[in-house]
Amino acid sequence: MSSRIIRGAGRLQKSKVSLPNGRVGAAPVEDHPMDVEKQAFEQGYAEGERMGKQMGEAVVETICKRYEKGLADLAAIHKQMQQAMEEQTVRLSLEIARKIVQRELTVDQDLVSALATVALKRLAGQQSVVLHISRTDCENVRPAITAVNPTITVKEDPTLERGDFVFETAQTHLDGRLSSQIDNIARSMLDE
Repeated sequence: MSSRIIRGAGRLQKSKVSLPNGRVGAAPVEDHPMDVEKQAFEQGYAEGERMGKQMGEAVVETICKRYEKGLADLAAIHKQMQQAMEEQTVRLSLEIARKIVQRELTVDQDLVSALATVALKRLAGQQSVVLHISRTDCENVRPAITAVNPTITVKEDPTLERGDFVFETAQTHLDGRLSSQIDNIARSMLDE
C-alpha cells in the first residue's frame, strides 16, 4: 500500500495508488503535501474500513455459530426432558392403576375368585394344579375354585399380597400377581 511520490518542479506526475478494491492503479499526484496527505488519509480510511468490515464479519460469524450450537443443545435437552417426562407419566399412571386395583380388590371380595377362575381356564387339561393364594383371599377363593375343579390344591402363601395368586403345574407356571401384571405392562409401554 505504498505509493511512490516523484517530486518535480510543479509538474503533474503519476504514481502507483492502491485502490479500495485491491487493484493498483495510476493516479495523478501533485507536489502539494496536502494532496498527498489527503490521498494517504483516504487510503488509510478505506483500508481501515475494509479491515473493520472483515473483523465484524468474523465476530458475527462466531456469534452465529455459538447461537446455532446453543439452539442445537437446547433441542437435545428438550428431547431428553420430553422423554423423561413421558417415562415418568407412564410410571405414575401405572402406580395409580395399581392403587385403584388394590382398592377394588379390597371392596369386591369376589374379584380375586373371578380372576383366578378365568386364569384356571388357561390351564385346562393340566394335571396336579396347585393354586398359591394370599391369606386374606384364601377363604373366599378356595370354595370358588374347588367348585370349578375339585382336584386343584389351594395353598395359602404368606409372601403373596391381597389379590395375588400363582398357579403351578408340572408343565407351567401362571403368575397372577398384581405387581407382575403391572410390570409386564410397564415393560411393554416403556420398551424395556
